[in-house]
Amino acid sequence: MFPAATGFAKQQPAATHTDMVMEKGSLLLLNDIRVRNTLAILRALLNHNGYSRVELAKAVGCDNTAVTRAIQDLMSRGLVKSAGKTEAAHGRPREKLVLSDRGGLVLGIALRPNYIMATLSDLQGMPRNQSEHSFGTDVSWDEYLSALDDIVSRMLAFCNARLAGVGISTFGPLVDKEGIIMANAANFSTQGGFDMKRHFLDKFKLTPLFADMMICKMHYELHTHPELAHGNVLLAHLGRGIGLSMSCNGGIVMSRNQHGGELGHNICEPDGLPCTCGRRGCLETRCSVRAVLKCARQEYGRSDLSIRELGRRYEDGEAIAAKVVDNALRYLAIALANQANNCFPDSLILTGDLLFLGKTFQQRLEANVRELLFDSANRAMKMIFQEGGGNEAAGATLMVVDKLLSSPDAFNQACPKLDD
Repeated sequence: MFPAATGFAKQQPAATHTDMVMEKGSLLLLNDIRVRNTLAILRALLNHNGYSRVELAKAVGCDNTAVTRAIQDLMSRGLVKSAGKTEAAHGRPREKLVLSDRGGLVLGIALRPNYIMATLSDLQGMPRNQSEHSFGTDVSWDEYLSALDDIVSRMLAFCNARLAGVGISTFGPLVDKEGIIMANAANFSTQGGFDMKRHFLDKFKLTPLFADMMICKMHYELHTHPELAHGNVLLAHLGRGIGLSMSCNGGIVMSRNQHGGELGHNICEPDGLPCTCGRRGCLETRCSVRAVLKCARQEYGRSDLSIRELGRRYEDGEAIAAKVVDNALRYLAIALANQANNCFPDSLILTGDLLFLGKTFQQRLEANVRELLFDSANRAMKMIFQEGGGNEAAGATLMVVDKLLSSPDAFNQACPKLDD
C-alpha cells in the first residue's frame, strides 16, 4: 500500500457528475473530471494490481460507468490491460485488470558530491534499470557533469520513448526562480550558480522535478513503510553531510524550493571548528562521516582508515576508537534529542554511512538520545536504524509519480494516448 504522501492513498471519491464544478476558486471542466476519475482508478490499481471493475468501483467510490470509461482511457494510454477472467465466489467470472508492461517509466537521479545514481522504474516504483558512477575526492564539475550526461543518455536510450517523467534529488540549497540554481553546496563549491534545470532542457529537452535529497528519501521511506503514514516522522541522514526531513500523517513537510532541513548546519559549538559552509561550530564538523574519519585518521596515523574499520575497532573496545566515536556520538545525541523534543515524533529514522560504525554505536546512540528526551516523547518514539540508505534516486521517481497522479495536466502530458 502506498502512503498518502505519494498520492496513492486517502483517495477522495471520484467525480461522476457531468456539470462544471468549482474547485479551489476555478472551474473544473468535464474533461478534467474524467481525467481525475482515471487517476483515481490508476491509484487503486497501483495499490492493488488485479482488481475487477466491481472491486475498483467499490475501492474508489464511483459507479460502474465511470470505472469503465476510466479503464478505457487507461488502456488507450497503454497503462492497463486485461488479464482474463477470474472465478468469483458468487455470480459470473470477473475480468481481472492489471498494469501493462507497456506503461510509462520514470527516471530518478540522485546527485551527491561523490557519486551519481540513476534508476528507471515503472509507476509502481519497481526498478527496471539502474546505473551509477562514483568519484574520487578531487572531481571537477566538468567531469561530474560529463558523467551525469552519459548516465542520462543511456537511461533515455533504454526507455525507448516511454519516459513519463524525471525526478532529481540534489545536494545543497536550491534557488528556484526561472531555473534550478545549485547555490554553493557544502562539499562541492565548484558547481555554485549552475542552472541544472536549464542544462536538462538544453541537453535533453526535459524538465525534471527537483528536490533536496532528504525530501526524496522521505518519499522512499513512506512508500516502503506505509505504516509511517500515520503520525509524525523525523528522518535524519548521517553521511558526509547531516540532513533532516519530517512528515506528518504521510504529508512531507518542506521548506522553500523543495528543500528538506539542514540539521548538519545547526551550531552545536559556538566558535568551534570551521565548516565547509563558511561558518564555525556546525554539527557536521563533529559528527559527519567526513569529520569522524578525519579525526580517527589523525589519531591512528592512517589516511586509508574506513568508517567500517573504525566501527570494528570501536566494537572491539579500542581506546582510540572509543575516544573518537564517543565524542561524535555525544554531539549527535544532543542534536537528535533536541529535534525530537521539539516535535514529539512517533518514529525517528536514522540512515547513512555513519551507522556502519556498528551495532554498539547504534545502541549507545539510542541510549544517549533517550536519556535526553522528555518522558512523554521517549515513551511514544520508535528509533529505526537503516545502514547506508542510498535510496534517494528511487524516492525521486516516487516524487514524479505523485505529481502525475495529482495533476491532470502533468498526467496527460506524460502519458498520452497511444493513438495521439
